[in-house]
Amino acid sequence: MTVRHSIVMICYNQEKYIRTALDSVLCEHIKPDEIIIGDDASMDGTRRIIEEYRAKYPEIVKVILNERNMGIFANLNNTAPNATGDMVHFLSGDDWFSPGLLDNMNRKIQELCLDPSKLPFVLLPHCVYHYPDGSEVLITNDSKRLRKFSPVGSLLRGVSHSRMVGFSRALFNMWPLFPEDSEVIGPWADLLQHVMFAQYIDQQIIMDCQGPVYRTGVGIAARTGRQELARSYHRALVRILSSYDHGDLALSSVDLKYLDFHEKACRLGLTHSFVSLKEAVQSAISLARADMSEVKYIARDLRLAH
Repeated sequence: MTVRHSIVMICYNQEKYIRTALDSVLCEHIKPDEIIIGDDASMDGTRRIIEEYRAKYPEIVKVILNERNMGIFANLNNTAPNATGDMVHFLSGDDWFSPGLLDNMNRKIQELCLDPSKLPFVLLPHCVYHYPDGSEVLITNDSKRLRKFSPVGSLLRGVSHSRMVGFSRALFNMWPLFPEDSEVIGPWADLLQHVMFAQYIDQQIIMDCQGPVYRTGVGIAARTGRQELARSYHRALVRILSSYDHGDLALSSVDLKYLDFHEKACRLGLTHSFVSLKEAVQSAISLARADMSEVKYIARDLRLAH
C-alpha cells in the first residue's frame, strides 16, 4: 500500500535551524505528502525561508502564518488538526529527522501488514539527542520494558521515547488538543497532552533505526530555569491525576499507584517537607506491594527528590 505521510512543524524565530529541519525530509528519496508549518509570528527571517520552501515545493509545503504570537501550545492546536496523512509526525523547526526515516517506516508497515487507517499504533524509532558541542547520544526503546507497561505507564516512567513521530491515522484521529491553561502549566504541559493521547495507543512498535534528532539547548526548556521546570512538571502531574479523577483518563491500578507516588516524590523535591516525605514513603510502600519491579522507579524518584 502507498503510505501518505504528514509532518506537522511549528516554529518561532528559527531562521538558524529551519532549513536543516526541512531539508532532512525534503531531500530524501521518500518525501512526505505534506508538511504543515505553523509559524507563530516570527520576527526574524523564518517566514522568508518558509516562503522560499513553499515556492519550491508548492504541492508539499502548506503554511499557516499566525498574525500574532499564540504560544507553542495554541500554535500546535491551530496547526496539527490540518494533517491528513496515513501517518502523522511532529517535527520542531529546530530539530531534524535522521536519513531514511520515512522509508524505514514504510518498510515496517509493509513488513507487519499494518493498516494505519484502522489500527491505532505508534512506530518508535530510536531518538538522538544532539548537544551544543556537537556530541550526540542515542536514546533507545527497550522492548522488554515497553511490554511490561501500558503505553501511558511507559510514558509516565520515562521508558518510551518517540519525540512525537510515527502516529497512525486511526490513532491520530484521537489526538487531543492542549488544554486552554497549558501556558499556566508551563513547558511540561506537553506531558499532560501526551499522556491523554497515549491512552488510545493499541500497539507500540519499536523500529531498529535512528529517527528524530532533538537539538538540545535551544528550545523553551533551555530558556526556563530549573526550579520553574520542576514546578511545571509537578503541575502537569497534578493535572494528570485530576484528569483521572474526572474520568478523562484511563489508568491501571499499578499506573495509578505509580503516578500518585511520583507526584508526591516531585512535591517532596520542591518543598523538602517532612509531611511530603511521609506521604511519599507511604505511597512508595503501597506501590512496591503492588509490584516489586517498581522499586527501581521508586529509588530513582526519591533520589531525584533529594
